[in-house]
Amino acid sequence: MSASDMTRAASEPVQDEFGWLAGSLLVLSNYYHPEPTGSAPPITDLSLWLAENGLRPDVLAARPSYPKNAVYEGYEAGQRDHEDFKGVNVRRVKSYIANSRGMIGRLLSETSFAASALFARERRYKGVICVCPSVFVVLVAPFFRARDGRVVAIVHDIQSGLAANLKFGMAGGLTQLLRKLEAWALNRCDRVIALTPGMERELRELGVKGQIDIIPPQVNVREIVPMPRAEGRPLLVYSGNLGRKQGLDQVMALAAELLKRSAVVDILIRGEGSERKALEEQAESEGLTNVRFADLAPRDQLSAAMGAATLHLVPQSPGGANFALPSKIFSIMAAERPYIATAEAGTPLALITQASKGGVTIEPNDAPEFADAVQKLISDPEALRRMSASGRSYVENYVDREVVCRRILRATKA
Repeated sequence: MSASDMTRAASEPVQDEFGWLAGSLLVLSNYYHPEPTGSAPPITDLSLWLAENGLRPDVLAARPSYPKNAVYEGYEAGQRDHEDFKGVNVRRVKSYIANSRGMIGRLLSETSFAASALFARERRYKGVICVCPSVFVVLVAPFFRARDGRVVAIVHDIQSGLAANLKFGMAGGLTQLLRKLEAWALNRCDRVIALTPGMERELRELGVKGQIDIIPPQVNVREIVPMPRAEGRPLLVYSGNLGRKQGLDQVMALAAELLKRSAVVDILIRGEGSERKALEEQAESEGLTNVRFADLAPRDQLSAAMGAATLHLVPQSPGGANFALPSKIFSIMAAERPYIATAEAGTPLALITQASKGGVTIEPNDAPEFADAVQKLISDPEALRRMSASGRSYVENYVDREVVCRRILRATKA
């Protein structure tokens, strides 16, 4: 679909096309507000858009715990298990939270949520939008579908691919079992949404046979306001989950390389996750004085936090590159900031970067090349401005919420 077609489609009244879904639409997701990273932000925004357009969606989610592996304060005793969140009827259920960093612990947590969600089912819906991760959410989603309803699965991660390629503590037999379960669960849905053509190919190889739409995660371009560029010492920012699939060892290697070159550059790592403590200890033990850590900025400070960077860093572990797409790149581009990504040619992240011209990619696990790219870009203000403008234009035309959310909603139609 061209940018002009998308813009024209986004101008049509939502109620005219989707009024039949009003009050009979469920978003089923393990992850939801106030979790700040991963699937929660785009899924929360999708539900808010649905509410803003009069469709009165229900959300069924777990009590928030990601990426801390502990239920957030104020939710732990069920205080907010029933909540009207900006016009969205949110129900949260208690589920097991594993302390393990591996895939086994994660799958146990997600199985627990799926079972709790199914037990809490009160009605069936004409439209069910479910989110993978988790595969178990996709597995139980059809039980919420009305006789004439439809289930749409949005695939943010292909879990078996991540488990196999990032060595998440699963034996080969268990990974194969997970692959079969993913294919079976997704084939029970009426429509599947993949974020990129690369993910669609992986899903086909997995054995998904039905229609797959390629729809990127949306960004609210009106919420993220480009800020004036800060003067002074260049700042490189990584912001998001601090886990294994993010490949943050590459940022630490970059810091060491820049320090060796006496480069006048600071690196800020924002976020929470299973690897934060180890990364902080590594920075201290290796004397990486150019690295500091901070928590993620509150949502109302997002524009300022994104705009503080001279350049954003988007590392990705190559083993999982075909099975997940870091959606943060769209927020980065919306903030009119360029990025450097570590991504092999042909991977989803590399293809999006090539299409948007909002950043550059380099080969993973090459600290000298990473440092060369950083130093080249921060010394070329015109290149930074050019990429910033291209990135903002790309998200406005192709991944703005008005375009993407309508495309997701259309997938619920027969």
